[in-house]
Amino acid sequence: MVAGLVNDGMATLVAGAAVREAVHRGSRVRFVQVLPAGLSVEERTEMDVAIFGVALRALHRQRRVPCTFETVEGDAALTLVERSRGAAVLVVGRDAPDAVYSVGKYCQEHAYCDVLTVAGPDFSLLPVRNTDTTIPDQA
Repeated sequence: MVAGLVNDGMATLVAGAAVREAVHRGSRVRFVQVLPAGLSVEERTEMDVAIFGVALRALHRQRRVPCTFETVEGDAALTLVERSRGAAVLVVGRDAPDAVYSVGKYCQEHAYCDVLTVAGPDFSLLPVRNTDTTIPDQA
């Protein structure tokens, strides 16, 4: 089980889905964080700590789920496809409709294993709130 964690706002959902799938299959989870090249040491450290926290929260209350953590720099789609070799499932976030670069789609087309894409909340289904605070004229 490979959890593909990229900077797309989906890390919490991807990590949770990967852990649930690993528990279901009785397998291990390999958390792979892919960072863009050129980050400063401070930026990389900050992202490492954040993703480690996401993974730990996903593992919370799950007994004996073996896992490893890996952070690499490079192209997210290419890296995750390469890391899918030998995995049963690659878990990634579903691409946003307006995504410039489609990591999920690329992984679905090229991965060496099954790919589970995780969708985020659909904000288009939430009711629209009226934020107009003007007071109507009283005639």
